[in-house]
Amino acid sequence: MRPRPQKKREKIAVNKWVLALIFALLVVSIWLLSPSGSSALDRKKENLGLRLGLDLKGGTYIVYQAEFPEGTENKDEAFDATVDLIERRIDEYGVFEPVIQKQEGYRLAVQLPGVTDIEKAEDYIFKPGWLEFRQVEMKGTSTVSLDDYIKDTERTSFFDTSDATLQDANRVFVGKNGEPIVFLKKGAQGLEYVDKNGTAVDPGELDKTALSWMPAVGTVKVDDTDVVKALNGNQHLKNASLQFEYGQFGDITGYAVGIKWNAEGTDLFGQITKRLRDRGSYGSDQRALGILLDNVLISSPQVYPAGMTGDYGDEASITGNFTHSEAKKLASKLNSAFPVSLKLSYGPEVISATLGKDFIDRSVLAGVIGLAVVALFMILYYKLAGVVASLALVIYTILVLAIYKAVGVTMSLAGVAGFIVSLGMAIDANVLIFERLKEELRAGRTVRAAIDTGFNRAWPAIRDSNVTTFIACGILYWFGGSVVASTAVRGFATTLFFGVAVSLFTALVVTRTFLIFFTGPGAEKKLSRFGVEAKDV
Repeated sequence: MRPRPQKKREKIAVNKWVLALIFALLVVSIWLLSPSGSSALDRKKENLGLRLGLDLKGGTYIVYQAEFPEGTENKDEAFDATVDLIERRIDEYGVFEPVIQKQEGYRLAVQLPGVTDIEKAEDYIFKPGWLEFRQVEMKGTSTVSLDDYIKDTERTSFFDTSDATLQDANRVFVGKNGEPIVFLKKGAQGLEYVDKNGTAVDPGELDKTALSWMPAVGTVKVDDTDVVKALNGNQHLKNASLQFEYGQFGDITGYAVGIKWNAEGTDLFGQITKRLRDRGSYGSDQRALGILLDNVLISSPQVYPAGMTGDYGDEASITGNFTHSEAKKLASKLNSAFPVSLKLSYGPEVISATLGKDFIDRSVLAGVIGLAVVALFMILYYKLAGVVASLALVIYTILVLAIYKAVGVTMSLAGVAGFIVSLGMAIDANVLIFERLKEELRAGRTVRAAIDTGFNRAWPAIRDSNVTTFIACGILYWFGGSVVASTAVRGFATTLFFGVAVSLFTALVVTRTFLIFFTGPGAEKKLSRFGVEAKDV
């Protein structure tokens, strides 16, 4: 006779822990929606700190003019690749909802929702930089420094002339902070030392230990002819992304940066890494592959020794005990290389909302009225269960808005629509559960048994409806990203996905926990609280 009370006490204890978890999530969500949360997320305090779309808040309008490097063969392809990079950088997850339009004459118009600070507008579109990969210049088996060139006063060519392409490629001498100290180029009178502006400088006054970085090159086939090319991010890097490093037991031990090459970049990268991993000892400068953004050394990862890895293929990973912010920042810098240069043509200019504050106020009022009507219906029809559902609905609203704010979802009309649809699905799940609960109570089960059985039997219908919605979200997200290229479609899919996921949590966890908490001993004598008359039992 002892096990039953013990099992009941264990369930009650578990329910208390779940209740504590719900309370903790609610506290964190309320804090996120508060002014303190807005300050922590660097958001404005108005409108709960939520980012509003162009139709509700307005934003900033900027126009760029593309400038192509000399010798660019396919301008359309290069311009399209640059636009793709900008779209991915601004709206990687489809929640920002910018308006990006290609115009005639290779012009690009960008509208950034909710961004009205002119000085910070361009922070969302990083200035394009030249990303190149270099290796330390060698003299035999020794690295070359600035001092080596200074001492060899009669030298008129670079130390490393192993390839004709390298005879005219400048050298960059990098200081300890990663900044370029001086550039060495081949001039009409021999080697010349210049600064970043091309002005001649005296190398004797500089740090003589600075190493010489030369372009990392490989050979590719062009019309059945071997052509030597330097590896660079603008032409060869497809994407860089934040990655996790996992330990022996699947736990996250650190962060890395994953890089992916196009076909030509894959060939060049494979040749360069094979060459570098056989030079010097592991950890030495000889094996470093320098990554320079606008001639600033932002990273110099080591190439693994021969035998430790085979061909990298079209992907590689940069490791180095990165923190989350360091890895994310490096990935952002690697993605800042554009196939073409973009010059500001017009703006930034603040644009007003198409709907405005009056529409926002009316939308909020309509939302409050809608919630109140739904809650009133649930309470009148399902009694105590309806009260619980209404409380869960309020918690749902707070959790979803907090997620929208934390992730940075832009609340445009499409986003509001996704939120309202998910709100309806949250109520739909509760209706299914409560109808099953009433059926079990009429069959003579105890309240606690009816709650457990009602949730279990309603789960298959809830699961199937939500899985199909998740599939629809995935299709819409893919469709909006690759077929119609619409950020509004992706925004709707994203907000709907978040909303449905949270609705599952509130319906299956929050509602169930509160029902168990509010139904104590003697609940069987008060079935009318659940909308069931005693004569029906």
